[in-house]
Amino acid sequence: MTHTTTAPAQLRSGNPALSESFVENNLSSRATRSMTVGGVSVKTIVLLIALVAGGAWGWASATQPVAVDLGTGYANTTVTIPGGFWLASFGAFLLGIATAVQPRRAATLGMLYALCEGFCLGAISAMFDAQTEGIVGAAILSTVCVFVVALFLFLTRIIKPTQKLAFGVVAGMGGLCLLYFFVFILSIFNWGWLYSDSFRSIGLVVTVIAIVLAALSLVLDFGTIEAGVKAGAPKELEWYLAFGLMVTLVWLYITILRLLALLARNR
Repeated sequence: MTHTTTAPAQLRSGNPALSESFVENNLSSRATRSMTVGGVSVKTIVLLIALVAGGAWGWASATQPVAVDLGTGYANTTVTIPGGFWLASFGAFLLGIATAVQPRRAATLGMLYALCEGFCLGAISAMFDAQTEGIVGAAILSTVCVFVVALFLFLTRIIKPTQKLAFGVVAGMGGLCLLYFFVFILSIFNWGWLYSDSFRSIGLVVTVIAIVLAALSLVLDFGTIEAGVKAGAPKELEWYLAFGLMVTLVWLYITILRLLALLARNR
């Protein structure tokens, strides 16, 4: 049995997985068995364990580093991406869409997504680690630190998850997407520019901005979870909120990994 309530403003999030339509259609009704912060936390940990398991699989599937003179590349070492990488990437993309379309099935779809996405992250991480030893460990530690800081800022209300903040994060993400598209088009005509000092400097600034947006998105995710608990949203949606939080953490990890790689190139 559910009772319809008005969705509070705090439920708005900049995370695409936690869109306004999802909030209005799923988190604005009070259920008999409602979600809890502890329930979302436990399910987030479960999904992250699946993500790490998939990552270990992807890492192990990558071949051993081979010394190659790349000239203007990141380093003189590379690895071969495993054969199932593109299949896992496509599978993660479809599973992500399916989870967003059917949030109440996030327990199954989210777990499969975590395994596929983890496989891709593991293979990519192995490539970065072969180029710069220890970069993956640093990226993971940095991701944890940013998560803790974002949680602290949310709990102390130094940064509040407001609609204005959500609008700013979404606008920033849209701007980044346009910039990435512009760089992609430019690289078609001048590939060598991607390895120039000017691009490196621009890349550092843009990557730092992306990390800030990811951190703010975490604050918005925390606000969505808190507001969902206060609204008495159905307990089965704990999996979907955990899925949304995991997506933000994956984005944050990849962005930090990219930043550390750029910094390594400048040494």
